[in-house]
Amino acid sequence: MAEETKPKPRRGRRPRRSLPKELPEIFFCGDPHGEFAHINEAAREYKPKAMVILGDMQPPAPLEVILAEALKHTEIWWIPGNHDTDTDEFYDYLWRSDLASHNLHGRVANVAGLRIAGLGGVFRGQVWMPDGQPNYFCPATFIRRVGAGNIWRGGLPRRHRSTIFPSVYQSLLKQRADILVTHEAAGCHRKGFCAVDRLGEALKVKWIFHGHQHEDRAYGHHQGMCVRAVGYRGIVNLKGEVIVPAQMDPRESAALESALEYAARSYPTEGLPLPGQPLVFDSGESTADHEAALGREVAKHAPGGRWKPAVVPEIFRNPEGCVCVCDDRRAAEEMRRKLAKAEARERAEEKAERDAQKKALVQEKGVAPEGDDDKKAKRRRRRPRKRRRDEDAAKAARTPGAQTQKSGKPGKTEAQAKPKAEGSAPKPEGEKKSRRRSRRRRKPKAPAAPQS
Repeated sequence: MAEETKPKPRRGRRPRRSLPKELPEIFFCGDPHGEFAHINEAAREYKPKAMVILGDMQPPAPLEVILAEALKHTEIWWIPGNHDTDTDEFYDYLWRSDLASHNLHGRVANVAGLRIAGLGGVFRGQVWMPDGQPNYFCPATFIRRVGAGNIWRGGLPRRHRSTIFPSVYQSLLKQRADILVTHEAAGCHRKGFCAVDRLGEALKVKWIFHGHQHEDRAYGHHQGMCVRAVGYRGIVNLKGEVIVPAQMDPRESAALESALEYAARSYPTEGLPLPGQPLVFDSGESTADHEAALGREVAKHAPGGRWKPAVVPEIFRNPEGCVCVCDDRRAAEEMRRKLAKAEARERAEEKAERDAQKKALVQEKGVAPEGDDDKKAKRRRRRPRKRRRDEDAAKAARTPGAQTQKSGKPGKTEAQAKPKAEGSAPKPEGEKKSRRRSRRRRKPKAPAAPQS
């Protein structure tokens, strides 16, 4: 009796990995730019499961030394930014520190029970700009073509160690993750890249966190993903809630403070923040309405400042002669209509006044003043310029010895012109010398015999 073979169990589809019911406490830190005190303080106070730094750290010492206090309470993960390769010290303090293995760039790691994919650095046109053909596909092709003079420490130049290569991007497209952290902004930002959106869709992520732009923005759901921008030295959690408010960009803060100083000197007003007072953004104040209001306030008191309102205010001079500024579209349209009516009324009054003056002049002298119609009639009675020029030329031709119109030199008479005409008879053809050159090559002369 033949042995009965058991059928192989049918292999079903791999069950989709679901998120945990309770999301872990993970903090995402914006660009520190050399300041890590707020990260240590947040780790000591809240004790999250992990903290991820979104690039541009520029540490003044090795990373494990600066974040020694935070490492006692949580894990530290990071991705590089474009400024982390500015100097050799920044590079060594990151890539040669004890936390070098926690670099998430170009890979997916399990952090506090969630899979986090990292894409650090920035896109550079010398290597590759998304939606275009790459100049170099991977670091190996770049090294082969740049030459030995541009190699740094046996590999890529230091600057391009924070450059995104297509090979790294395409390797991430084949993986899966729950969270994507990038230094470059997503496509919903005005300076972002749609390539980040496509990467998030390929990874099937739920959240995207980015830095680099120094703006604290909650974009909401974008193409099925929750996109969050973490501001300058700010910290948010996985839900997008603000843990540490983001600070204003130092360049914008300096420009704003100088504008306020100028406003305080030139236009003394009340209610403006004092120069030197720290300026920060809260989560609720980082919307476009807040920025527009701040821009209007600064532009109103200091027109030379860098901060400009989102809606450019329109400046009008009302019928009373006062200058007024309208930053509302409806108010500006209403003001334009009023000014147009006032101008039409003024023109009508001026025309009526001129007509009254003409009428009074006719009644007194009986002669109407010369108007535009009379001037046009005079111009029609004038001789055309071309006709006047032709008549002058004909008159000069009839008068022998008269001066020409253009040169002013006396003309020649027929007697003076006749000898020249007789002497300028053409020569017979036989007397002409042929100027053709012989095309024959001359034979080279024989070398002279040496004298004995």
